[in-house]
Amino acid sequence: MGSSSRQRRDARRRVVGRSTAPDDVEALIDVACRFAVAAPSAAKPRIAVLNELSATARGRADDPAALVVDDVLARIAGAWEHGWQPDDLVHVVHRRGSKGAARWVTRAVLVEARRCPTREAAPPAWTDQLRTLEQRAGSGHEPAGLLPSGGGASVEQWLDALVTLDLLRVLPTSQLLMPPPSRWTRSSPAGSASPRPTEQRTKMLSKVRSLLAKAESTEFAAEAEAFTAKAQDLMTRHSIDEALLAADVGESFDVGGVRVLIDQPYALEKATLLHVVAEANRVRAVWNDFSACVTLIGLPADVEQVDLLFTSLLVQATRSMTQAHVSGAAFRRAFLHAFAVRIGERLTTATHEAEASYGQALVPVLERQAEAVSAHVDRLFPHLTTGSRRRQLDARGWDAGTRAADAAVLPAGAVESH
Repeated sequence: MGSSSRQRRDARRRVVGRSTAPDDVEALIDVACRFAVAAPSAAKPRIAVLNELSATARGRADDPAALVVDDVLARIAGAWEHGWQPDDLVHVVHRRGSKGAARWVTRAVLVEARRCPTREAAPPAWTDQLRTLEQRAGSGHEPAGLLPSGGGASVEQWLDALVTLDLLRVLPTSQLLMPPPSRWTRSSPAGSASPRPTEQRTKMLSKVRSLLAKAESTEFAAEAEAFTAKAQDLMTRHSIDEALLAADVGESFDVGGVRVLIDQPYALEKATLLHVVAEANRVRAVWNDFSACVTLIGLPADVEQVDLLFTSLLVQATRSMTQAHVSGAAFRRAFLHAFAVRIGERLTTATHEAEASYGQALVPVLERQAEAVSAHVDRLFPHLTTGSRRRQLDARGWDAGTRAADAAVLPAGAVESH
């Protein structure tokens, strides 16, 4: 008898009897979760027993498949109340779990969304995330399709479900950047994470997107520099005009936040680039290592502009790094870090020049804005720490990254974490 058959037989003897107590089923699920994460191949005998129990279950209370799905959906609903959003959750499962688990939890999120009694009052930003996830996942978002009962679930489905459940059990609290489902009401719909753009702002953003698209596509360094510098100048002046207008009418600054999900590889180096772009545009950037994301906090117009510029610069950096024809993680980390340092210097210079053209009247307005942003950061991140990770960087990568930043466009700073 092979070891797999022996393990299956032993597990069946321990759990399956004339009647299976709910506690026994829960215990087997717990064991299967640990094996699914640490040793997937060793989880297969436990999964076989779970399928046998599912096939003979008399109801949902003793059906392992139903219990796992119900537990996952309940924990997803709970995650929303603790600051998580659909995109965040799928991203962290992909980072901490597996690609398969990320695909599985995407469908689970869509199933939970259909169950939400206040879904029609969801903020537009939330609805947009669900729509994007639905496009990725395709059709068929029913609870039965997550983990079929009756013993019909595949090993892969079980593994994805168990890995997801294990992660959801240890999911930390996040920051509430928009109202959670419990605060959505039909009589008072939740607003978007940021106010609706004005016609003038929409036109400005359209110009910025056009300039950045040209910077990304040109093969000529001088053109890329001119396009991106013009985009930065447009964004800075528009942001300052909005701040001055708010100050003139006595309005308080409307500070908000969004999360930018950072993909591997080289997530920390990419986060550093985002940090310097944010710093040059009066936005705070806070790195979360657990979920590999950066929370941007500032005025809505500034936050949106930072996201746009970062996306464009990352495209330019990646293209330049690929054209260097040098492989290796050390080279690429140094390249991206140097690129971020130099870009930060150039963006900061451009911002200071734009601010100087407004004269001394701008100083108190920017001080009030900075105070409002800092106060919002303190509320969201009461235990925020600031630091840097020192490491030996590849000299060739650093030189190539600096030259690429000089060619692309335009103070390295520590990435804040919590």
